[in-house]
Amino acid sequence: MQQHIVCHRRLSGASATGRFRRVALLLLLGVDNRWMAAALPPPAPTMRLIGAGLPNTGTQSLAVALQELGFEPCHGVDFWLNTTLRDAWSKHVFEGGPIDAAVRSLLDAGFDSNLDAPTMFAWRGMVDMFPDAKVVLTVRDTGEKWYDSITKKMRHPTGMIEFSMKWIAWYSKLDYIGWWRFLDRCQRKIGCSFREQQTLELQQRCIQSYEEHVDIVKRTVPADRLLVFNVKQGWAPLCKFLGLPVPDRPFPKRDITKGLTRDVFKDLFEEKYQANFRPLLVLCLITLLWWTTWCCVCRRLCRLHARPGHVTKHDKPE
Repeated sequence: MQQHIVCHRRLSGASATGRFRRVALLLLLGVDNRWMAAALPPPAPTMRLIGAGLPNTGTQSLAVALQELGFEPCHGVDFWLNTTLRDAWSKHVFEGGPIDAAVRSLLDAGFDSNLDAPTMFAWRGMVDMFPDAKVVLTVRDTGEKWYDSITKKMRHPTGMIEFSMKWIAWYSKLDYIGWWRFLDRCQRKIGCSFREQQTLELQQRCIQSYEEHVDIVKRTVPADRLLVFNVKQGWAPLCKFLGLPVPDRPFPKRDITKGLTRDVFKDLFEEKYQANFRPLLVLCLITLLWWTTWCCVCRRLCRLHARPGHVTKHDKPE
């Protein structure tokens, strides 16, 4: 009996010691895992969503919506402010350069999704490069409505808008002429040419290019990866496709190409667009200083002229 008790105590002690060792080992492994997790490099950036829709299919509104859903979309407007992106994608889209360098420029800039030209031209290559990425094909109601809309926005600006863009480009070294050459090449890549006088033949060719593009994307991308999306549909189909909750606010409507609208003033608070407004602020300050100086000079001359006893050459007797 006594021997049995001694053995039981030894076994109990051994069990307790084993449990202690296991707990200590787990704690140690836990610390090691945390240390190893901190030491490991972060996951490689990737494209989470690929935009395959042509310009002027609601891509600006979709870009804002994706930002609200936690994405970082690159839109065609970003190529105005980033000449590095512009050069990288020009080499790929217009000169046949490798897609890897073009996509890397997006990822290095912090983007995880793309919309609008020129990146939508690489939709096929990116679908293969990123098999887990969803694909959104933005569309208009009809090809004719798309054509009517895009022809109003692809014209060269005039007046104060042209002067402001030239000033911004000069101040920020953005290559104003190169920007419009870049847009012209994008138009021709689509199959349109809005800088020319529009004829029925050009119109039909442009609409046909739109319809063919939509059809090719639909036939190429697997149905479970593709959403054909009209921004009029709002949040529901987009959020269902992405597996995200529907926000409790209206779907955004945005178009900065319509001139001086609320969308332009909203950009004042967007860090990446502030490069547009810093040179404009400098221009406003220079203009204000010039007008202030001119008004002071005029006021001084008027006071001298109105001073009692002041005789001008017109008041001298003949």
